[in-house]
Amino acid sequence: MSRSSESRSHENISAESSEINRVAVKPPPFWRNKPNLSFFQLEAQFDVANITQDQTKYNIVLSALDEHILDFIEYILSNPPTENKYIAHKSALLSRLTDSKEAKLKNLLGDCHLSDLLRQMKSFAGSKISEEFLKTLWYKRLPQQV
Repeated sequence: MSRSSESRSHENISAESSEINRVAVKPPPFWRNKPNLSFFQLEAQFDVANITQDQTKYNIVLSALDEHILDFIEYILSNPPTENKYIAHKSALLSRLTDSKEAKLKNLLGDCHLSDLLRQMKSFAGSKISEEFLKTLWYKRLPQQV
């Protein structure tokens, strides 16, 4: 192989490798009912695409949100922080769209028999929810004649 063809071969390889330096991020539709899963997906895409800039992450997240979700964070959109926009918006969305542990517990327990209710409540809550709160919920489920 001549020196000139060898040089061209290296140039072609170099040109090819420099062309593949970015992976496109296409944000999936944002899940209003499970926002934490949406952020897991987005952050995985950020890792694959080697996106580390706060402004870029912020822009990608905003492009994934529909008008109903944007309503939840309109106050912060109209006056965004100068730094850490992505983290601020992520925190705002998670706090607005995620049920509290107490609300999740209420939904989970639904129409359980009272004999099993307190046991299931304690099992589900572990040490994260106070026993006083659990007892209050349990007492509310008791018939008034008791």
